[in-house]
Amino acid sequence: MDNPRINIRYARALFELASDNNVLKDTSTDMALVADTCYNNRELQLLLKSPVINAKKKISIIRQIFGQALGKVSMAFVEIIIRKRREEHLMNIALKFGDIYRDHNNIKKAVVTTISPLTPEMRTQLIGVLSKQTGSTIELSEETDPSILGGMIVKLDGLQFDDSIRKKLQNLKNEFNVNTFIREF
Repeated sequence: MDNPRINIRYARALFELASDNNVLKDTSTDMALVADTCYNNRELQLLLKSPVINAKKKISIIRQIFGQALGKVSMAFVEIIIRKRREEHLMNIALKFGDIYRDHNNIKKAVVTTISPLTPEMRTQLIGVLSKQTGSTIELSEETDPSILGGMIVKLDGLQFDDSIRKKLQNLKNEFNVNTFIREF
């Protein structure tokens, strides 16, 4: 069960704690690791949601999973979340922390979909264009989708820029389907 109020409240608290201790960047990396690990590991999600397993056992397992990968602030925060019985929200809290961190540092997430992976030059050029247009630092992730036939689709800030061959063919098909012929007798 996702509760946005809990996610925001705890993410803001962690942000302030990390900011006060000057470990904001490290905490951001830690929370990205936590979110990614939770997202990709169904067993961990089930463990965190289980009311049968007590908090001490969950903390022990989390320490074994993350070991020295998490900083002191991040590990202490995760332990507090578990002790407060909010562990089922851990992944969403970590994701929300990432959003708050990116907003604070003027970083925008962009997703580019192409038919094949971008070359380093194309990637650098795309990041440069997007940075110039938005005035922000761009965090670019790539996806490949052969069905777009060519070109690219860029998603940024809830907007989608579709310059794919698939979209152009679809637009052309729609134009031809409009019957502009007027029969006059």
